[in-house]
Amino acid sequence: MEEKLEQASACLPPGLRQRLVQLSMLEQKQCEEIRLRVGQPLQVTIQGREHALEGSKITSEDLTGTFGRATEYSVHTYSDSLRQGFVTLQGGHRIGICGQTAVQEGNVLSFRCISSLNIRIARQVKGAAPPELLLQLQQADHLYSSLFLSPPGRGKTTLLRDIARQMSEHSIRTALADERSELAALHHGMPQFDIGQHCDVLDGCPKADAAMMLVKTMSPQLLVLDEITSDADIHAAEYASHCGVAVLASAHAWNLDDFQLRPLYQRLLERKIFSRIFCIEADRHVTRIS
Repeated sequence: MEEKLEQASACLPPGLRQRLVQLSMLEQKQCEEIRLRVGQPLQVTIQGREHALEGSKITSEDLTGTFGRATEYSVHTYSDSLRQGFVTLQGGHRIGICGQTAVQEGNVLSFRCISSLNIRIARQVKGAAPPELLLQLQQADHLYSSLFLSPPGRGKTTLLRDIARQMSEHSIRTALADERSELAALHHGMPQFDIGQHCDVLDGCPKADAAMMLVKTMSPQLLVLDEITSDADIHAAEYASHCGVAVLASAHAWNLDDFQLRPLYQRLLERKIFSRIFCIEADRHVTRIS
């Protein structure tokens, strides 16, 4: 079995793992997700489309067994990420969870019953940030705060991770505010992705709080935030910028016009934190638009 697929599927029961062998080697390399829904066949996502695999339907026992192995039979250890609906696996893969939840004062405490699981297969793309893009982010010793726009699925996180890795490898002190374990994907404290030698990570902490702590304690030259989704994120990016730290971040938008229509992002533009704005096109090409 292809290496990343084999690693991501390690938490599946043996019978379900065996079904993945039905896939050709090309399909295994292109596999993006493994989906388990109770009462439905095992499905895989390849190039954005779900495909059912032959075999019996998923049972509740399949789901609870997979969940147990994913959490190493210690749900308490993963309680913080479970409240956000996911668990990070060894290798940086992530398993999303749906079902009946236990909620207290508006906060998810745990899952009482699991109805579906989605294993997202993590594949690091070294070189996702080409040299010509890096030249636009740095001039001599100056780093430009930059924002990357795109709708979901065009590789914003993959791009930011690779920029961080390359900057870190060039001795730039880099800090990752990795709220959802997507940039470095710490597993027992060890990054599951290559993020370079000069990189510090705060994992699982709200990105606004993480950004403030990183700036105050790790003296980064570059702060990576991933998606800006709240006024608190804007405040943290502004604080870092005022402290002389360059900020890299992303936002959901199709283009600059779409970006400027959203009230949150209008407030972000007013702060003038980012000197450069880029758009990730459908073919993953990155174009500077401001």
